[in-house]
Amino acid sequence: MAISVVLADDEPIILKGLTKLIPWDQHGMEIAGYAYDGKELFEAIETYKPDVVISDINMPYFSGIDIIKEIKRRQLPIKVVFISAYQEFAYARDAVAYGAVDYLVKPVKKTELEAVIKKTLVQISEENEEGRIRDKLNLLERKNRDDEVGGWLAQLAEGTFSEQSEGYPYLLEKLDDSLYTIGILGIDPSGNDSERWPAQTQKLVEFAIHNIVQESLGLYGKGYSFIQNGAHIFVLNHTSEDVPLRLADAIRRNIADYLKLKVSVGVGESAGNLFGLKQSGDQAKRALEMTYYEGLNRVIPYRKLEQRKDSENEWFTLQSGIIKSLTGGDWSGAKASMQTLLRLIESATIGNRQLAVSTCFSSMLFIVQEVKKADVPMSDLGFDIQHLQGRLETYVTYKDLCDGIYDMLLELYNRIGDKPGIKEQTLIARIAAYIDEHYREDISLESVAGIAFMNPYYFSSFFKKHMKRNFKQYVTDLRMKQAMELLTHTDMMIYEIAEQVGYNNARHFSDMFKKQTGKLPQEYKQALRQ
Repeated sequence: MAISVVLADDEPIILKGLTKLIPWDQHGMEIAGYAYDGKELFEAIETYKPDVVISDINMPYFSGIDIIKEIKRRQLPIKVVFISAYQEFAYARDAVAYGAVDYLVKPVKKTELEAVIKKTLVQISEENEEGRIRDKLNLLERKNRDDEVGGWLAQLAEGTFSEQSEGYPYLLEKLDDSLYTIGILGIDPSGNDSERWPAQTQKLVEFAIHNIVQESLGLYGKGYSFIQNGAHIFVLNHTSEDVPLRLADAIRRNIADYLKLKVSVGVGESAGNLFGLKQSGDQAKRALEMTYYEGLNRVIPYRKLEQRKDSENEWFTLQSGIIKSLTGGDWSGAKASMQTLLRLIESATIGNRQLAVSTCFSSMLFIVQEVKKADVPMSDLGFDIQHLQGRLETYVTYKDLCDGIYDMLLELYNRIGDKPGIKEQTLIARIAAYIDEHYREDISLESVAGIAFMNPYYFSSFFKKHMKRNFKQYVTDLRMKQAMELLTHTDMMIYEIAEQVGYNNARHFSDMFKKQTGKLPQEYKQALRQ
């Protein structure tokens, strides 16, 4: 793979000269991009992630010192070569002190540039080789020990470890404080886009989380972490009862700070010996499952749950009240009764997500069927009963499910007494307003069809009929329009604009922008200045 280079200078003629001065490809290098001031250079570094930057040391907005300080602060693996005028000679020396490979004095000569390029390539090669060897040795040693200890602790958590096991003396020696607690960490199912990560990204994230957990453990006591069935599990040996929850919250915050990921942690009760870890692990697993009821991105200690058993009569009465309010035109009464019913369902199903979903589905199905039987005019307009349970299962928390049910109930209420033509116009306006509000997020045809309570296939043709283009193209057009506004009227970087209009990957955004406009975002931005 070629070494990528970004060239930066506020004089276009200098950039043109550097480009033609040497045959870059013969040195195993390629010019990835250009920058005409310090701000554009930061943007180019973010977009192209170059191996080498060759830059004028004194440019508008940010100087060479500013740039190399930021590269060093962020620990980016970028080699920097500066170009300096004679009067900036001492300034260039300061830049080298901060880690620049070297500097060249204008006008740059071919032999001097090739010599500095050779020096840069040698440094890259040596650092890569040394780093590979060092990392392999350290990783192998740590991995062997972590795998061994993790295997013993996994056996303890499963209840298959005994005093005769090979690792028992080692664990007794290393974990000799009075209390033992297990915590289990899970990446939250929303807000992270983790389901779309490629396998390589998942492995990198898994490795990074494991390191953060292990480093955090060292600050709060003795312990180890291991990965089992995709879950990150830590075993803490401690003396104070409050330490496990403080550790769990520190792990949650550190992962948010360093990896920008939202996670939840379930924590079991503390045990008085190693063999109590099985019960602590079972409790931690049940606690983590409570994110459905208690919410995401938090630490949840284990607590014993009791489901309410005497609710059937009240349940039936509330359902009947909801039906009566809907058919009688009383939305406030219907919503109030539904709120009470959902609280009742929560108390009767607490700790059992599937039971909560199926119970809510049964209630909604009964309500919809009874309303349709009532002697009231009602437009069908694709109201999707067939996929109702599937939609309810997509909500990641009970609160989300309740909000979804309120929306369904309001939609049902609004369809009573409908005139189909007027209703279609009202509904497509509501759909368009929702897309306008949420296009920055990861919205899909299926998710918006759910908002409209339509079968996705019906929704697709319904949307195209009224909007004169398909759903995907409508969202893309909206995102590109906003991107052009931001490129025209702001100084935001390309990756910031990509995120602002709903793209997680700046390169994918650039490809889509070029397909739509015929230019890359940076080219579009530069053309506006001419």
